[in-house]
Amino acid sequence: MRNALDTLEYDKLKNIIKNYIQTQYGANALTNLKPVFDIKKAESDFEILNEFFSYFYKWGSFVLEDVFISNIIEDAFVGTLNEKELLKIGIFLNMLKNIENEFNEHESDICQNFIAFDIPYYLFDEIVKAIDEHGFIKDSATSYLFRLRESIKTLKNDITHSLKNFIHSKAKEVIIDTAVFLKRSRYTLLLQSNFKEYVNGRIIDIGKGGGFFVEPDSIYKKNNELEELILKEESEERKILTALTHIVRKNSAKLRYNEKRLGFFDLQIAKFEYSKNQQQPIIKFSDKPVLFAKGVKHPILNHIKDSVISVDINLKNSKELIITGPNTGGKTVFLKTVGLLILSLFSNIPPIASEIEIGRFSGVFAIIGDEQNILESLSSFSAKMIGIKNIYNKIDENSMVLLDEIGSGTSPDEGEAVAYSIISNLTGKCFFITTTHYKKLAYLLYSKGYKTAAFRFDELTLKPTYLLEYGKIGQSYGTDILKTLNMPQEIISTAVEFYKNSETVFNKLEQSMSKKMEQLGEREKVLSDLKKRYETLLANEREIKEKLILNTKKEEESKKREYEKLIFELQSELSCLLKEKNISKAHKSIAKIKEKADKTFNREKNSSYESFQVGDMVVFNGLKGTITTIKSNKASIDADGKKIVTFLSNLKKAPKVKQEKKKKIEIASSNKFESLEINLIGKRRDEAEIELLRFMDSLSTSFVKTVRIVHGIGSGILKDMVKETLSSHPFVKNFHPARPEEGGDGATVVHLK
Repeated sequence: MRNALDTLEYDKLKNIIKNYIQTQYGANALTNLKPVFDIKKAESDFEILNEFFSYFYKWGSFVLEDVFISNIIEDAFVGTLNEKELLKIGIFLNMLKNIENEFNEHESDICQNFIAFDIPYYLFDEIVKAIDEHGFIKDSATSYLFRLRESIKTLKNDITHSLKNFIHSKAKEVIIDTAVFLKRSRYTLLLQSNFKEYVNGRIIDIGKGGGFFVEPDSIYKKNNELEELILKEESEERKILTALTHIVRKNSAKLRYNEKRLGFFDLQIAKFEYSKNQQQPIIKFSDKPVLFAKGVKHPILNHIKDSVISVDINLKNSKELIITGPNTGGKTVFLKTVGLLILSLFSNIPPIASEIEIGRFSGVFAIIGDEQNILESLSSFSAKMIGIKNIYNKIDENSMVLLDEIGSGTSPDEGEAVAYSIISNLTGKCFFITTTHYKKLAYLLYSKGYKTAAFRFDELTLKPTYLLEYGKIGQSYGTDILKTLNMPQEIISTAVEFYKNSETVFNKLEQSMSKKMEQLGEREKVLSDLKKRYETLLANEREIKEKLILNTKKEEESKKREYEKLIFELQSELSCLLKEKNISKAHKSIAKIKEKADKTFNREKNSSYESFQVGDMVVFNGLKGTITTIKSNKASIDADGKKIVTFLSNLKKAPKVKQEKKKKIEIASSNKFESLEINLIGKRRDEAEIELLRFMDSLSTSFVKTVRIVHGIGSGILKDMVKETLSSHPFVKNFHPARPEEGGDGATVVHLK
């Protein structure tokens, strides 16, 4: 049996990302990538990924050099590293430094918090000091090496100069080539075989084209001296390489740690490059048992094809989903899309979607396609049943089970019974999505409250649309598809006739059920839209209330500060007057302070608080309300359920509005209400819309047939709002302006369903 990762082709998804990997470390990190079903870790990982994505979008991505040093670190423990190996380590460390510097220039926190390189700078400095960019030990590696190489250089020049002079004097009769040759670490000349008649020296090597490489006696000692210097140079170079190798060993743990961090960083870059041209979804991680996503695309198909139709996944209020529809309609791809979405979210792979909400999951199990096992002599049906048995023993309430064509592979009646049994026993134990061609089973499950969905099929072209509709049960269109395959007409006719005769009663029930499901779906959509409008209006109301309360608090604080200032002035003035005992001056000063207080608190000379009483209708900042209590110079107001406390001086009495006499509610002999009305005049648009929606919803359980909505003419804002609201309301049959005697254009008459 294949595991879910193989069934859902998880490795194919990783191979797509591999195209954007730049280093061997990134490739290793991708190879080790597996889903970890920990909701908190998944949420944290995506927060980190978003930080990287934000940086890359703003400052650009990184180009990394593929320098692999793992084997070099291992070699450091079994021998001395050579110059080229040390140069590689230096290049590796220099790349880490450049990455760190780049981040520090723009947003250092990302590197410090999420990459967190631990660069051994001492090792890097020692390598740079000793090894040049071509992989050779520098003269300046040590002062002793510098002196040795200077001596070698001087001696080589001296020997070369001596040999050149020798060529133009004693050896010109027997010289074959005027060049100076280094053979077996000794400088020589290429001479003819009769050289002994003219030159004293010893043969070091034989020339391929004839002649001998001869070391003249005059430079013998200098060659010996040069050889000795070269041996000392080699010894010093070995000491330098040994010392650097020792430093590498000491820093091996840091180097291996940095290799992993570089792999992690390379993988983040690859994920960005893989997904940068896709829409980045808003992901919400939840503790609730939920899987909800909009605009989801199968990531592998999206990579292969130019255009892939997206689907929505809705397991918000249900943990079970039954998918129906024709073959090649998209059912199997949908299952794989769901599975890969969950695996991606718990693997920190960017999914292709516009919006996602996901809860806790403990694993994904999938039986998709033909599970037939020839080696074990298992039929397709038996193999699937064994697979389901194994899954059934492993699942928990947070598992996701994906089953394709459940119950297929045996007789339809028995297969349907098996499918029903499996679905019934999985219900409540886990999340599961299953596809089926058993329409009777689908309708039975729908009637029991299971969530259903179907892939739409174009009945005119007889081609799948790959569009998923929830609350539907799809048809298989098997007999219709025969026509597109150029099957013989007699086969098509016989199949159609047999299908009609055997399914007549069920077809009628199916048509009736489909019609009811369609009506319910439309009603659910309208109610959903109304709910969104409710929420928007209530949010606006809350915002207005909060602003009003804030302004009131600010005003109270300002008045309080003025009051405290006046008290202080009064106390100071009284203190001075008591000392002076000037009564006349005291009266004048108090009068001035009183005048200032009246001005500060907006008092009028003739105004009096006694003009307000509990129950009065008043206006405050454009809001109408009723006084509920009066205490001292403040009043509490009830304005449409909002409690407001303010100074009496801020209130004005509401003008009395001549109310139209409402028509009496007539009660028929059956005690059913026949008419009702609501008056929206004087209200703001949002406030009036909430009132109207509440009023209409209150009629859903009554027997009212006709209502009148009074909105006035004015600027037409309320009238337009009423028209817009009624046009989309599910309870409204039709509506029209009232007759002149009922209010004309200032009112609307509504007839209810």
